[in-house]
Amino acid sequence: MSTRGPRLLARIIRLSTVVDRAARRFDQIRSVLITRWASPSVLDAYNDLAYERTPVYRAGTPQFRHTLFNWETEAIAGAFPDPPGRVLIGGAGGGREAFALAARGYEVVAFEPSADLARSMVQHAPAGISVEALIGRYEDLPSLTSAATGARVDLRLQGPFAVALLGWTSFSHLRTSTARIAALQGMGELTSGPMVLSFYTRRPRPAPPSGIWHRVAEALGLRFTGDLFTPFVGFHHLSEPDELAKEVRAAGLEIVQGSFDELDGRWPYLVVRRHSGQNADTSSRQAATLARSGESALT
Repeated sequence: MSTRGPRLLARIIRLSTVVDRAARRFDQIRSVLITRWASPSVLDAYNDLAYERTPVYRAGTPQFRHTLFNWETEAIAGAFPDPPGRVLIGGAGGGREAFALAARGYEVVAFEPSADLARSMVQHAPAGISVEALIGRYEDLPSLTSAATGARVDLRLQGPFAVALLGWTSFSHLRTSTARIAALQGMGELTSGPMVLSFYTRRPRPAPPSGIWHRVAEALGLRFTGDLFTPFVGFHHLSEPDELAKEVRAAGLEIVQGSFDELDGRWPYLVVRRHSGQNADTSSRQAATLARSGESALT
């Protein structure tokens, strides 16, 4: 039996991978151009749209997830006091974390930049679950808008909250280090206890990238600084451990617990809280926590 026919078809199929390579290169170029040139308002609008159009984040859709992830359950169990207690959640989407924590007996206030997603928390809260849903960004704290009534809400009049949660990877959608520090400060000023935040991570490269694409990008001033864009989640920043430690300290907080474990369904997260006074010992503890956090979530 001749093998020429199957071999020819196999070669054609193999050649079709040029489409995949072109798509990956287009995705890289688009990411660089958008993160470099798109205005903050455009990036905010796209991120809101990306999450609004993804059913898993919108309460009331069949695809909406109601439960906490395993790593969230672990982080909350180690950081939060037993209910009842008042919890502030930022970047809450359609209320996945908010509903799950309210079902456990916590009193939950949750805010979300997408008005559509925030209103879905009001319209599709599970029976017997009460969550105060607000519209706003971390940059808007402490004054937000009620998703139910449209009234302005000053969270300083409701605090301090016992604990806080920055919704899944919402920290990574903040575009600058200044904005990330301000968000941590804003949440910290409203919270008397620990705060849990998760993020996208990047590891330091052992060697700088090479190749014609990277040389052209370098010449144009389009160097990779941890900022990315994808059609699925919009703008997001990849944080390094040292970078996170500096931002936490700059916000007047200290790291209590951390994990950079991304294996087997886990996700990188930190538990932080306000400290009584920054000193060299505190800085050393934070560095040590991050250094060993890839092995264990507990410190």
